[in-house]
Amino acid sequence: MRLATWIASTAFVCIAMTAMIGCAPASGMDAPAFTPLPYADDFSNPNSGWQTLSDLNADVTYDGGGLRIIVKVENLTQWSAAGKRFKDAIFEVDARPNGGPTDNGFGVLFRIQDRKNFYHFGISSDGYWRAGYVKDGNWVNWDDWQPHPAIKLGGETNRIKVVMRNNELSFFVNDQPIASRQDDTFASGDIGVFALTLIDNPGTDVTFDNVRVTATE
Repeated sequence: MRLATWIASTAFVCIAMTAMIGCAPASGMDAPAFTPLPYADDFSNPNSGWQTLSDLNADVTYDGGGLRIIVKVENLTQWSAAGKRFKDAIFEVDARPNGGPTDNGFGVLFRIQDRKNFYHFGISSDGYWRAGYVKDGNWVNWDDWQPHPAIKLGGETNRIKVVMRNNELSFFVNDQPIASRQDDTFASGDIGVFALTLIDNPGTDVTFDNVRVTATE
């Protein structure tokens, strides 16, 4: 991941607005109930609830038993949420690049409040990772992109996992620990997946599969 492309992609295209509104209670209303665990989706049912989109900027489709995100323009993040609500849980998903630049980014969003408030954890096809949060639309990275040997390169599938226990957040790739962080910004919320392009590198193409959310021990 070249230094010149280490600029956070702040141009979000929200494709799950309806689903995520359900994660944030309106004034004077109770928050929606937590989604029962375990929860799983292998995307074999195109009506399972993840939002889809096709326009000049990106495609998000149920495709061949997965959820595929193609970002067609540079410096853009495209994502989809499940329309669920979780607190303490283990969230994991398979992510397989189908092509495009290896200087890319893809991963998971969790404890989503709405389109401007959530945590993120992503990796790249050239072996880097990054985590942080977005609050009031402002992207915060705890560290910049860093390499890690647990990340499989190129078009290989990576299993991305986040463990949420109260304010303790732990990040894994292919069951190997990457990092952990204590943070109180968000306590619960929706889950999602994303793919992004960096400057001068359009064409990120990633398929997500085998979403699973289970209880922490």
